[in-house]
Amino acid sequence: MWFAILGPLRVSRDGEAVPVGGPKQRALLTLLLLRANRVNTTDWLVDALWDGAPPPSAEVTLRTYVAALRRALEPGRGARAQGRILVGHDGGYELRVAGDAIDAVRFTELSAAGARALAEGDPVAAERHYTQALALWRGGLAAGDLAAVRAETARLAETRLAAEEGRCTAAVAAGRHLAVLPDLRRYVAEQPAREAARGQLMLALYRAGQQTEALAVYDEGRRFLAAEFGVEPAAELRALHHQILGHTVPRTAPPLRGLVGRSAELEALAAHLDGARHPSGGGRMVAVVGEAGIGKTTLAAAVADRAAAVGIPVVWGRCPDVGQAPPFWLWSQVVRGLLALPHTDDVAALAGFVEGQSPEDGGPDPAARFRAYDAVSELIRAAAGPAGLLLVLDDVHAADPDSLLLTRYLTTTVHTGRALVLATLRPYEHDPGLVATLNDLARGRGSGQLRLGGLDPAGVADLVADRTGGPAPDDLVRRLADRTGGNPFFLTELLAAPDRPLPPSVRDAVRLRLDGPDPAARECLDVLSVAGRELDLHLLRAVTGTDAAQLLAGPGAARLVTEAGPGTVRFRHPLLAEVTYAELPPPRRATLHARLAGAAADRGGLTAGEIAHHYGQSIGLGHAADFLRWTVRAADDAARRLAYEDALAHLGRAADHLAPDAATSPEAAAAELGVQLRRASLLQITVGVGSDAVAGAAARARWLLPYTGPATDVRTALWTLGEVACNRAEYAVAEDLAQRLTRAVTSDDELIAAAGPYLLGVVCYFTGRLGEADGHLSTAVQRLAAVDPRQLREQAGRTPALAAYNFRALVRSLLGDAGAARADIDAAAALAERSDDAYGRANAALYAAWTALQEHDVAAGRDAARRCREIGARQRMPHFVTTGDFVAEWAAVRGGEYGRLAALRAAGEAIHRLGLRATLTISIAAMADAHLVAGDPTTAARLAGDGIEAAAAAGEQVLTAELRRVRGLANGDDEDVRAGAGIAAGQGARLLLARIAQR
Repeated sequence: MWFAILGPLRVSRDGEAVPVGGPKQRALLTLLLLRANRVNTTDWLVDALWDGAPPPSAEVTLRTYVAALRRALEPGRGARAQGRILVGHDGGYELRVAGDAIDAVRFTELSAAGARALAEGDPVAAERHYTQALALWRGGLAAGDLAAVRAETARLAETRLAAEEGRCTAAVAAGRHLAVLPDLRRYVAEQPAREAARGQLMLALYRAGQQTEALAVYDEGRRFLAAEFGVEPAAELRALHHQILGHTVPRTAPPLRGLVGRSAELEALAAHLDGARHPSGGGRMVAVVGEAGIGKTTLAAAVADRAAAVGIPVVWGRCPDVGQAPPFWLWSQVVRGLLALPHTDDVAALAGFVEGQSPEDGGPDPAARFRAYDAVSELIRAAAGPAGLLLVLDDVHAADPDSLLLTRYLTTTVHTGRALVLATLRPYEHDPGLVATLNDLARGRGSGQLRLGGLDPAGVADLVADRTGGPAPDDLVRRLADRTGGNPFFLTELLAAPDRPLPPSVRDAVRLRLDGPDPAARECLDVLSVAGRELDLHLLRAVTGTDAAQLLAGPGAARLVTEAGPGTVRFRHPLLAEVTYAELPPPRRATLHARLAGAAADRGGLTAGEIAHHYGQSIGLGHAADFLRWTVRAADDAARRLAYEDALAHLGRAADHLAPDAATSPEAAAAELGVQLRRASLLQITVGVGSDAVAGAAARARWLLPYTGPATDVRTALWTLGEVACNRAEYAVAEDLAQRLTRAVTSDDELIAAAGPYLLGVVCYFTGRLGEADGHLSTAVQRLAAVDPRQLREQAGRTPALAAYNFRALVRSLLGDAGAARADIDAAAALAERSDDAYGRANAALYAAWTALQEHDVAAGRDAARRCREIGARQRMPHFVTTGDFVAEWAAVRGGEYGRLAALRAAGEAIHRLGLRATLTISIAAMADAHLVAGDPTTAARLAGDGIEAAAAAGEQVLTAELRRVRGLANGDDEDVRAGAGIAAGQGARLLLARIAQR
């Protein structure tokens, strides 16, 4: 369970919301959560809940609130069972929950972890902890108006301010000052007296190149402190101000850590380095190609470190990516570095490089140019002679044309020396000069090209661990890898907040790459970003009305997209799509969504769910009906594929869209009714037949019925709601719905015709009317036989599966005809196979298990339990696994493993934990009998008594005779046993009569 009190109170169990009552009851739960795992006296709770002025009936009312909370928090707890979560003590109550199940506790722990990491010099880990803490904050403390929680409210509010300040401090320390500048500005504006935060804002501004604004922030703070408090800024802030004035603050944060995830690439380049300096190997050139931020320069630096460690000289030349550089800018840097090495002489032909001139300054003399090229080649050979040489040409994609020509010349001479020339550049296919240079390089002896892609999942995990100092959670690795494509720069920038909008550093880096395509090509890119995935070129052409293939092959767009498969394209990097989409104005974005959905609806290329999504993004343009139609279709498609969670997500979106209009017209009410019925059916399969989620969907459907109007066919609604009522042991309601359904049946639908008697048979079984149950269920079976299996297959996951054979098996088992019961179970399994119904297969195993419980057949119980577990786990239907666990434990105890009694009781509680009310007496009867057989008559009698009470409360009389038998035998009370025999005789339960006679 999860308890959220940082904001409006929220309680959830396995991700589903748990309703916990009105304001006072919610305030009581908040008080207990703030003082969890300790006893709170009744007097303190009363005084706190009513702010020191309780009414005379306060203690009685408190007990009522406690009882209601117990029902909400522990729905499967027996009437007399001791609470496990909300525990009563003499004079008070205790809420027993794990600390990490309360958001306020988790918030405090994460904030403290952030402070520790910051103090220990690990700003990346600190920022991550602080960010996780702040993500839990949804507002002030629940029930914050009570005097008893005001001190805690103040403490948490101060912790939140400290966490915000700490997150920004950590980000600045980690070199992410640009990303947090907006947050720092807002924080300092809201908290002008917090000088530490003001100092971080000054530091961030200075590192962002905004020295004047950093000084203005200091002056603003000085004026505020003087006016409000009559004091000067603290010494630390004054010292920082002085450092900024004198330009003595480091412009950048220190680098964090080294190369991660590139060991194979590093070894490959190290082998080239060794081969180049070996006398028999000869020099070579290698190009390292990859997108911005992929780690080219970092990899080159690692190779340089390895070279320097063994005494190999290293010289760098860098190309500024800021527009056209002067001629030979790259090689001017290299020549100066080479001339500074030993064993090199000042060559006259290189004077121009050293003096910042180009070899052509004296006029167009090709011979002079080639003499300069040859002189550079000789200089490299001389510098590499003693120990080898590593020459790094960084960002060659930005090199001036003259530097590229010289580089091309060197591809023909480098093999004569002992140098490795390592060039880094971005993908070059769109640049003819780079293409020519790399083609020449490819022909060089021993030379080659290394293309860097994104880090694989293992590399992403290593990088996250390296940056945070701890192992990376799998879900974080997956999210980061999907969003960044494994780009190390983007990974590092997004690490502190992987699900937040892109920080400016990443967004701006990506935006620079989007400049260039002409308007027609840009429209293709816009549509591709709206699609959010690879797209068929024919569909892209249908949306844009242009030759998308030709446009995307042009020079401006080719570097942004790549072939994803035959006839399909995608962005080269996920963030290209993300930024392109973010740049679209909302009206254009909606228009493109609608155009893409319409084209796909006509010609295919997208799934129903994707079409629904695109129509959902264009509802404001009049596509509400399209959105609803395709959303329901997507849900049905997902249910047929057994992708139940996906189907429920679609239906949830449809329900949210319809809810505001449901009461305004019969059409809207009928549309939402259909959606809620589908939700109820799927939730029974996934969450459990008695879950609060099912009850909520069914309650909404019942509320909608009167608004649908007389023209709406509500028979499916009556069927679905009747089955939900049976599962919740609301047998009178279920019988009424079944009678209404029977009266509404026409001859046009055998499936609906079978549903009425089926529901009546279920009600009669649970209420102990076995003869009536057999008759109704036999009618349902006869009508079911006339239904085309294809019709059953189409309704899978849309309406409750008919279990007429299964329930008749239970009835005939109690009537004493075990052979007929087994035949019905086999018929149910065969029907599920004919209609390819996974839920039907699981149901056949489940009812085989319940039949084994009734008949005390241990071997059959073991086999059925195994099948329940296997099918439930394979099809992600957890309540079948839970039932299988219970029957397996029962079979173990009934088979002589008496040490499993505690596990049996725990498994029994799990069945009803989600709110299932039906079958409670059946599971209790099985547990009571198992304790009796195991030699524990005291527990057997207590359990049987609980079952009899539950039967009286719910009207579930089916095994009352069995419960009387067990309690009578456990207590030595023959009258109780005789009463059980009388009940069995009245019901016609020959199985139970025979068992009583054998006592």
